[in-house]
Amino acid sequence: MMNNHDPERQEVVSRRTVLFGGGVSLGVVAIAGRLYQLQIADHDKYRTLAQENQFNRRVLTPLRGDIVDRFGNVLASNRKNFRILLLPEQSQNVNETLDHVSAIVPVPSELRNRIFREIRRRGAFTPIEIENNLDWEAFSRINYELPYLAGVLPDVGDTRDYPLGPATSFVIGYVGAITDADLAAQESDEDRNLLRQPGFKVGREGLERTYEKELRGKAGKMNVVINAHGRVIEEVKEGAVPPVQGKPLTLTIDAELQTHAMEVLATPAERQPEEPQSAAAVVMDVVTGDILVLASTPAFNPNDFNVGIDPDLWRELNESPYKPLLNKALSGEYAPGSTLKMIAAIAGQEAGFKPTQTVRCNGKVWYGNRFFHCWKRGGHGVRDMKGAIKDSCNVYFYEIAKTLDIDLLADTAKKFGLGETYELGITGQKAGVVPSRDWKRQHYAGQPENQPWFQGETLSAIIGQGAWTSTPLQLCVMAARIATGRAVRPRLVRAVGDLILPAPNAPDINVNPAHLQVVRAGMNAVTNEYGTAARSRLEDPEWALAGKTGSSQVFRITAEERARGLTKQEDLPWARRDHALFVSYMPYENPRYACAVLVEHGIGGSRAAGPKARDIMRKVAERNPAARQTVDPRELVRAAAASREA
Repeated sequence: MMNNHDPERQEVVSRRTVLFGGGVSLGVVAIAGRLYQLQIADHDKYRTLAQENQFNRRVLTPLRGDIVDRFGNVLASNRKNFRILLLPEQSQNVNETLDHVSAIVPVPSELRNRIFREIRRRGAFTPIEIENNLDWEAFSRINYELPYLAGVLPDVGDTRDYPLGPATSFVIGYVGAITDADLAAQESDEDRNLLRQPGFKVGREGLERTYEKELRGKAGKMNVVINAHGRVIEEVKEGAVPPVQGKPLTLTIDAELQTHAMEVLATPAERQPEEPQSAAAVVMDVVTGDILVLASTPAFNPNDFNVGIDPDLWRELNESPYKPLLNKALSGEYAPGSTLKMIAAIAGQEAGFKPTQTVRCNGKVWYGNRFFHCWKRGGHGVRDMKGAIKDSCNVYFYEIAKTLDIDLLADTAKKFGLGETYELGITGQKAGVVPSRDWKRQHYAGQPENQPWFQGETLSAIIGQGAWTSTPLQLCVMAARIATGRAVRPRLVRAVGDLILPAPNAPDINVNPAHLQVVRAGMNAVTNEYGTAARSRLEDPEWALAGKTGSSQVFRITAEERARGLTKQEDLPWARRDHALFVSYMPYENPRYACAVLVEHGIGGSRAAGPKARDIMRKVAERNPAARQTVDPRELVRAAAASREA
């Protein structure tokens, strides 16, 4: 039997009791010490952490600056955008959440894959856009089902809107989604954080791209109170910094004229087949250089790009033979054809060819080892320089070309704006080709046998064929400089914010005024004295239109094709027909506006391009934008500031 009073056992129990008690005491002391540290010593630290857990900093995205025409008509602005966002860190299962959303708004596999890519790229704490531009019914259903959609956040944001659609697409451009390259290009974390906001877009083409920094604005910030699930339960106004809208751009464009020009270009000319029109037009104020119209048709709708373009539509735009993605006014390169004869007349006079000197045209001239033909088979008979411009007689200019130095012709063309690009804020502008001896040496570098310039080439060059290429913008500048005798330079942006930009300097072009007057008289005869563009005459004598037709050869009809009966341009497929050109200015006596029109494969300038220019310039005369009060850009900025304060 065990003895309960065994001294040895009692000693062991006592020792264990002491050790246990000591351990408990140490534990109590440790807990007390930790509580002291948490509640007293580190009180300020953990209070701050608790507040950070309660408050969340949100980036407030700024509205993009408006783009308006010269009279304040909106060309690009912002509209409300109903969208749904996903906060990945609040969704227990993103796939299940997207499954629930797809019962209301379709979430196809491509979109789902994009969302997961965005989560990997931006992190779980950055909102990801699921869908935007929802109609009210879908947006309402999302809000109704919200208790069952963990991590889904309905949002009313802003998106870019282009009220004139295709009419201004090549001027304004469009905005697009952010790429990794965009993020890498930012100079600060603040800018990168702004670009990471759901649905944020940057300029991709046109003025939207060039003036991205000015149009973007400045981000704001605000603290929001969130609950344990991350839901926003209160916005803390105190300490919030409102976003600042981007600066407005005020353009030289006249929206009404721009829209009218697009309609005219898209309409087949008189006695032309009812087929789609691929054309361009530029109208300038010859005094200020302001571009009133910069049109190219067909065109894309920038709103399609803003919401994410459909792949089938993108394929259609790229494959269309009418090139709706090409800004033909600035980037289309075409032989100037007979519109160059004004330059040839000036260069010929500079070389000593008298404007009173006559040439008999019988329809062709022999030079070297072949005939050079006039467009009129029977010839024009006897013509002086004014008459040669009026009737666009090739033979007259062939006679000038027999002795004319090609470099003099090239230098004269450059004086009048050919071969040059201009600072308009739109990328992709082409310089074209002004043939000369130096150009040919560079073009045929490595082929010495092709480098010398032959005089026979001048006969083709003097009527705007051969290597020549130009853009409708350059041809409009040429007409403006002929009209004024000054080196007028085009501009497209009148003001950035409240900074009004001065009109470009336009010095004297340094050409004999008498030589210019001969050319002007010839252009007046083209339209007003029954010349090649008599049908393009304006009825109002106060707005007498002086012009010049031209055809830009695309393919030459071969002897074999002629033998098969293909003797006319109309007999050829559309893509092989000549381009039609027309340049003009008005009024003849006191010039104010210049215009250039191109109709791709329109066959003849008098048939296709001239009537379109007439209809456009008639509207210009009716509106006379130079006589109307333009919007004050400073008022636009003040109005935007007042709207923010309200």
